[in-house]
Amino acid sequence: MASSAKTPPVYPTNALDRGLRLLQLVRDEGRIRVLDAAAELGIAPSSAHRLLQALVYRDFLAQDETHAYIPGPAMSAVAANLAWSRSLRQAAAPHMARLGRLVGNSTNLAIRVEHDIRVLASAIVPGSTFDWRGSVLPAHRTAGGKAMLSMLPDPVLERLYLAGEGAVTIPAAEFDRLMTGIAWVRRTGWSVSKGECDKTITAVGIPIRSRSGEPLGAVTITTHGPTSLVGPGLEQTIRQLRRARSHIEAEVAPSTAG
Repeated sequence: MASSAKTPPVYPTNALDRGLRLLQLVRDEGRIRVLDAAAELGIAPSSAHRLLQALVYRDFLAQDETHAYIPGPAMSAVAANLAWSRSLRQAAAPHMARLGRLVGNSTNLAIRVEHDIRVLASAIVPGSTFDWRGSVLPAHRTAGGKAMLSMLPDPVLERLYLAGEGAVTIPAAEFDRLMTGIAWVRRTGWSVSKGECDKTITAVGIPIRSRSGEPLGAVTITTHGPTSLVGPGLEQTIRQLRRARSHIEAEVAPSTAG
């Protein structure tokens, strides 16, 4: 059996260690402010602020209405434990990059874990949206999430969001909007999100399946504001998105999701 004794790392990375300490403090105390974080770590408030903002960027922390830092979605996210996610990411990478160049916007690859999506990869186009890699986002408010949820039967969706063990309860009106969006995905094959998760972001998405038809994830295109994703260029964007999806699905290993 492995020893439970812990020793400090031989070559500590101070910024990393301080960031991890902040996570421990928020985990155990529920919230922290910049001045308190600075005092706990013995650093300048400006340094504490940079560390806290980095953790917000990666979804480990969030800020409440008083600007205190609280646990973010990544803090409580369980391990996905999907052995095939790496091969999916590798298969998708070149096609996401090409898609981004063609449409002039950043692209993302996501998988679903219960009520959330995990962004596995981002192909960033300069001037478009920032790097979403590692983000944990509510599936019912994202284009990629709705694309993946559309592959579930209605009774499963009701158990996920309205009732049953482990359900994330959302207002009936929001569930109705979700089902309207899912009906759209089932009819057209693609999804859209306009400021639902981030008020500055518009996204379109399309689901990815394995060769046997099992749901794997989704590819999305994101941009700031409505712009071309919901304008005259939409038809061409969806055509390029579908082409990229076809290439990804053709390269995914037969054992993926098995």
